[in-house]
Amino acid sequence: MGCYSQTHAEQAIQLGADIVLGAASRSAILTLIDRFSAERKPIVEISPSIRRETYEELGATAFCENARAYLKVQDGCDNFCSYCLIPFLRGNSRSRDPRAVIEEAMALTSSGYQEIIITGIHIGAYGKDLADGSFRLADLIEAILNKCPALPRLRISSIEESEIDDHLLSLMAREPRIADHLHIPLQSGSQGVLQRMKRHYTTDDFLTKLAAIRTVRPDIAITTDVIAGFPGETEEEWEETKDFCRRAAFAEIHVFPYSSRPGTAASRLKDLDPTTKKNRVKELLNLSRELRDSYESRFFGRTLPVLFEDYDAEKRIAWGHTSNYLKVAFPSEEPLHGQWKEILYIPSIKSD
Repeated sequence: MGCYSQTHAEQAIQLGADIVLGAASRSAILTLIDRFSAERKPIVEISPSIRRETYEELGATAFCENARAYLKVQDGCDNFCSYCLIPFLRGNSRSRDPRAVIEEAMALTSSGYQEIIITGIHIGAYGKDLADGSFRLADLIEAILNKCPALPRLRISSIEESEIDDHLLSLMAREPRIADHLHIPLQSGSQGVLQRMKRHYTTDDFLTKLAAIRTVRPDIAITTDVIAGFPGETEEEWEETKDFCRRAAFAEIHVFPYSSRPGTAASRLKDLDPTTKKNRVKELLNLSRELRDSYESRFFGRTLPVLFEDYDAEKRIAWGHTSNYLKVAFPSEEPLHGQWKEILYIPSIKSD
């Protein structure tokens, strides 16, 4: 089930799948399993009208042993960026009932989870399709924190610049339990490329929003996504992107070479040659390492609270993250899953 099967149902059957679902009808999986068990015939359930779906309550949350839990609040997307198939594959943006979200958050907190990560395809759009559209993401986060006073930390997975509103900034200013980390997709630091990507902001908008965020959270880690080698991207535009990333002072850049997706508007544009894209990816990865080292160095010698999530039994090292998503290694004779420790941060210790 998911994006691949939404558009490649027959290929999925040929791969040997018994049941093929797209981006909808997943809540019927148990019924379909019973049906297949009785009939022993392949089942294909693909919704032809994926743009008119409502949120499916699946009751499935991904866990990391008593440490972090992923809480999905939204699905689908209405942005239609020129390079992306997600709106066609995952359907319209649809929000989960806030009562169900809060109920699950309370259950996770009661079960001992130390961090909840708010996830979705486009979480900044949360609430637009609910009632009069006045209950938005910041309202949901505030409600979760109010109903879960024992929850130590809440993290926002990824959010668009334009959807970080005054309410969310105000909440971040007064609520230390919101993690000191935001992932804000940029995709390009060139205004011309952003327009061809059909992104709904300007580079000036982006820098202004970063300044507003850092006013309320001076030490926050801001990470981003950038696509290297978008069709028609000139050397001048590429230099604009690198310069923008330096001015934005990202804590890290997730770099992706442009890959054409048939059916998107960008697929009709002339692609750049693979060598150019490969070189630009390498350049941006090098810049990302420089920016990461610069950000990490600010915390050298500080004592920071760390939530531990993983353990290397062979090396006897426990791994965890700070609020601003610095990865920390700590010598330990036993796993420390779900435990907190105040750690003297040393940037030179890395998992890779």
